[in-house]
Order: sequence, then structure tokens, then C-alpha cells
Amino acid sequence: MIFVAILLSLIMGGVLGLLGGGGSILTVPILVYALDLGAKEAIATSLLVVGVTSLFATIQHARDGNVRWTIALVFGALAMVGAYGGGRLAALVPGPLLLGLFGMLMLATGIAMLRKKTDAEPARARQAGYGKLAIEGLFVGAVTGLVGAGGGFLVVPALVFFAGLGIRAAIGTSLLIISLKSFAGLAGHLNHVSLDPELATVVTASAVVGALCGALISRRVDATSLRRGFAVFVLGMAAFMLYMQLPSSVAETVFVTRWPFWAGGIAIGLFVLVMLRVTGKPLGVSTGYEDACGAITSPTLRRSWRLPFIVGIVAGGTLAASLAGGVTLTATMGMFDELVTASLPAKAAIFTGGGVLLGFGARLAGGCTSGHGIVGMSLLARSSIVATAAFMVSGFVVTHLVLRVIAG
Repeated sequence: MIFVAILLSLIMGGVLGLLGGGGSILTVPILVYALDLGAKEAIATSLLVVGVTSLFATIQHARDGNVRWTIALVFGALAMVGAYGGGRLAALVPGPLLLGLFGMLMLATGIAMLRKKTDAEPARARQAGYGKLAIEGLFVGAVTGLVGAGGGFLVVPALVFFAGLGIRAAIGTSLLIISLKSFAGLAGHLNHVSLDPELATVVTASAVVGALCGALISRRVDATSLRRGFAVFVLGMAAFMLYMQLPSSVAETVFVTRWPFWAGGIAIGLFVLVMLRVTGKPLGVSTGYEDACGAITSPTLRRSWRLPFIVGIVAGGTLAASLAGGVTLTATMGMFDELVTASLPAKAAIFTGGGVLLGFGARLAGGCTSGHGIVGMSLLARSSIVATAAFMVSGFVVTHLVLRVIAG
């Protein structure tokens, strides 16, 4: 168990040193799910671990000129006040609720970081942002003390949006702030939670080593990649934390049991519209095949988000199957097998042909059913209305004819 703690703590420290946040996002799940600590004990221990680790990582970033001391002290002082109050308040809030709040805040922050368009830092921090920065400091500090988040996942965006810092300076400055308010939050928790000294020492020492390595690696990564990597990391951990807090019956209903067709349609439609709102781009799955083909024929062609989205569909299906009891490789194809008796090579040929037609049609129409039928229709685009109507009519006709041929 100690070996597991050391390995995971090294990874946690590396993430903290590289991204300037994510220490508690990883530490709390490590302590709760890998080392079997209670929620409140894990939160208090994470504050100690993250506080010490951030302090060591700050030294390396300061050598690289990435710490804005004035901003760190102003933000940090107010955050310490909020962290102490949040730590005292945590005694009154149930552990599962704390972790659920933690996950929702992570989700909102990850989306905000993905939507940011530039990583450029002004010549100096915007003076008009200090009022908002002070309020944000109190708020982030309270979150730190309440849910055990060192706050990097909130501090880095706050420094980027309100203080006008570039991502590198925001990461370096956040580490000092995280250290200050983590210690303040820990002081609030020690009134009602006791720590395991041996476990805390092992996890902290391992995390410090990882943080120093992460700080060195951050020199070699460009700013845009750092920001996007930070956002994706936070979103992934948010999804994990929220899933772990779901009652088992709800988790099974959502992720294991097959949804009614109407519920699936509503979910897909809402997701497409949310993505349109967040990214400003219409969501289309079929057109992602162009990216997949281009990866082979034109390696230098700029890729869109659609290819990762298609990969995500496969990964999501695999995850759902795993949650339902395990992934079993099989050639059965549900309704298709009820209508057609075919060998595996024949099935492969039929679906390959169908994929070619699907890709050709999507390319010819400039979109697919989700792009035209959901986004385009919601925007009342004439071309999408025509394309969707033609698709539905021809689809019904062809399907009817195929079924009549199969039935003899």
C-alpha cells in the first residue's frame, strides 16, 4: 500500500509542478479511493501535502521568473482568510457533499479554460482587475478550506482572467498562493480532524520529488498546450469525481442500463447544442472520417476536434461495456442478425460498404445527421432543412425496400 502511495504521489506532484494546479484534484481521490481514508481525513491530509509540495515547486518557477510576487501576496492573503473559514465550516458539511461540490467546480473551470482564446500576457497585470482578484481570492480560499482543493484549478484561471497573466506566470504564481492558503485551510481542519503522520510524510516527500520534475518539464512545453492540457485534465478528474459520488442505482441507470430511444435522442441533441455554445462550431460525427483519412494521406493537414470526438465515442462505448460487467469481443450485431444471416467476412464487407456510402454522403452534403439535423435545423438553416428532409425520406424508402427484399 505504501508503494502505491509513493507512485501515485509522484504523479500528483508532477502534475502540480507542471500545471500549477491539480494537486488536490489528484490527492483527494488517491487518499480516498487508493488508501481508504475517510473524506474529511483525506481533505485535511491533502492540504498538508499540497501546501508543502507547492512551496518547493514555487522555488523552481521563481528561478525561471514565473512568479508575480505582489499579486501572489494580495491574492494569497485574502485566500488564507477564506481558507481558514472554509476549513471551520467543513465540520458542518457531509463528506460526500464536499466531494460533489468539488467535482462541479472542476467541471465549470475546465470549460472556462478551454474557451479562452489567447495565452498572451500584457506588459503588466491589469490594475482594474485587482478588485475582482480580491473577491476571487476570498472565494477560492473558502473553496480550498471547504473541499480540500489547493485551488490551482481555480487560481490559475483567476490569474489568467482577472490579473491578465500569461499561463506560465499564472502557474508559477498560483503555486505560492496554493501553498499559503493550503496551510491556512489545514489550520481550520486540525480543530476537528487528526492526520496519520507516517502516511502524510511519505505522500508529501514523494509529491515534492514529482513537483520538482514537473516544474523542469514545464519549461519545454508551449503555453497553449499547457493551458489545454490543464483544462482537459481538470475535466477528466471532474467527471471521475462526480461519477464516484453518484448513488449506485443512479450510476447503473445512467451508465449501464440501455436508455430508451427518446432519452438517447434528447441527450445527443442537448450535447450537440452545448458544444455549439461552448466551441462555436457545429458538431458533426460523420465528417470526422475525413480527418481519419487525412491522418494517412495528408499528415500535415490541420485537424479538427471531430476525430478525437469519434475516438471518444468508441472509448465511451468501451467504458459503458466495462461498467456493465466487462468487454466481450463478439461478432453479433443485434437487429442486423435478426434480419440477415451472414458470415463474419460478409458482415465486414457490408458494413465497410455502408461506411463508404456514409462518408461519401456526408462529404457530398457538407455535414451529417447531427450537423444538419440538430445544429442546422435548430439554426433554421435552409440547406440543413433540405438535407435533413432528403436524408429522412430517402432513408425510409431505402430501408423499406431492403426489408421487403430480405422478407422475400
